[in-house]
Amino acid sequence: MGAVVAGFGLIGVGAVAGWLIWRSGASAAKIQPEDTTGVFLTLLVFAAAVERILEPFSRWLPGRAAEAALSQTMTDANSRIDGPTEADRAAIAVATAKVARAKANRTIVAWGLASGLATVASSAGGFYVLHAVAGADWNGVAVWVDAVVTGVMVGSGTKPLHDLITRAQNGPPSP
Repeated sequence: MGAVVAGFGLIGVGAVAGWLIWRSGASAAKIQPEDTTGVFLTLLVFAAAVERILEPFSRWLPGRAAEAALSQTMTDANSRIDGPTEADRAAIAVATAKVARAKANRTIVAWGLASGLATVASSAGGFYVLHAVAGADWNGVAVWVDAVVTGVMVGSGTKPLHDLITRAQNGPPSP
């Protein structure tokens, strides 16, 4: 529950910052790609940039303590002369469940952080996906609202891009 609140809180902070940028008049002119393919390629590059910016900071996101606890529990269990006991197996199962929960929480917080950052970047940089798709003269929603929509779209694309980049960097899986 805390991770969900944190994720949406980070998006809220990004929305307020985007609104403040829009309100101050400091936002750049709207970026208007020629066609929708350009819009979606811009989204892809934007998501990749946000993912790469956040990657060095991922170690401070939730979940590292649970992973360390699992590693320690497994080390303790495997270091016994007679092998792991039933209590060790139970402790490993509990620690593994905590790691799974921590990873899920980390994913939600990372999504909120990426979405909030992308919202601020969208507002400051002038890229608004709804305005880009609908056309230069469209005024269906305020640009700061469009910045939030753009931020959430970009933030939602960072995880799949992260996984793709990680797989490309690590090479094909071993047989």
